[in-house]
Amino acid sequence: MRVPMRRPGALAAAAAIAATAVAGCDSGGDDTIKIGSIAGLTGNFVTTDVVETAKQVFEDVNAAGGINGSQVEYIVKDDAGNPQRTAQVARELLDSDVVAMAGSASFTDCDVNGGFYNQARISSVMAIGASPKCFQSPNIAPVNVGPFTLMTAVLQYASEQLDAQRVCNFTVVLPGSEDAVNQALGRWSELTGKELVVNDLTVQQSGDMTPYLLRAKQERCDAVLFNPTEQLVVPWLQAASTQGMTDVDFLLLAPSYTDSVAEAASGLGLNVYAGSEFEPYTAESQANQEWRETVQRAESPATAFSQGGYLSATFMVEVLKTIEGEITRESVNQALRGMEPIEHPMLGTPWVFGEGESHAPNQASKIVRLEDGQWKVVTPDFITLPRD
Repeated sequence: MRVPMRRPGALAAAAAIAATAVAGCDSGGDDTIKIGSIAGLTGNFVTTDVVETAKQVFEDVNAAGGINGSQVEYIVKDDAGNPQRTAQVARELLDSDVVAMAGSASFTDCDVNGGFYNQARISSVMAIGASPKCFQSPNIAPVNVGPFTLMTAVLQYASEQLDAQRVCNFTVVLPGSEDAVNQALGRWSELTGKELVVNDLTVQQSGDMTPYLLRAKQERCDAVLFNPTEQLVVPWLQAASTQGMTDVDFLLLAPSYTDSVAEAASGLGLNVYAGSEFEPYTAESQANQEWRETVQRAESPATAFSQGGYLSATFMVEVLKTIEGEITRESVNQALRGMEPIEHPMLGTPWVFGEGESHAPNQASKIVRLEDGQWKVVTPDFITLPRD
């Protein structure tokens, strides 16, 4: 689950985005295709890198002639991480006649607006989904794996590839996510036939982590899953190092797979692994080449979040290109639900919106390991989970 956080330079980037909501066209005339997005440009959950990269994708399309001769107008609204503001900006976007949403990265969008999107019959190709509601809506299909599928994949890696015998879980459960966490843990048991030695869902978002680690030592856990915020993971690992837990495999989720965590946790002498949302963003692979070039043109930081912005905008463009005739909210809905799955090298499973009351098309992750202050890919192939 993504954590509330600020990023360096985020406020300046937010101002730039807010000042240039239109991507590559002069104004919202009749020949434009309006796409909306809700992101945190200010506040504690800042996701400017997501919309900067998505905006660049649309600008590139417009520079190449647009979609069937029409320019894309990309309208980004800042919800500042405030649920009331999240609801307000969604209604502003629909009042602006957007035909779909793409590149959204809001911590509250799915919970606050999921029902409204359904009522208004508008679809969202979300860049980063974190809440269970993002994967349980007929109108939202994230491009990222998400925390719950990732939890299953990381546990499977530990038990099946690291051969961990005593796997333990220490999870911070956010409001509304307990059922999804339990389903993810149960899915691992169903896939492997194994049970957790410790399953502690009482971990708090602040405070001393040592008591949890002492319990892990007492229970002789050889692999420990932890889903901390980025601010909490380093104290957790530092405390583990103090406890001398050098023979334990620490399993983290995507929010901990960052450059800052790698730098801060370097030298602790621990075995630290993390699951990725997409092709690992630190990999200089062919799969990442077009995304990396897009990020460079956008002058935005290369992050896993920006991968989500790139993919969601790219997939939206591919679907829009298939529409014959007028591009309206209804024709976009029909195109998304009738689309052919899109294969992309940054994903381990094809992405598709499709019919259905819920959408979780991305079911694959790669694992990275912290080595000498850098994240190194340790699974060249995606770990792909079977669909439910």
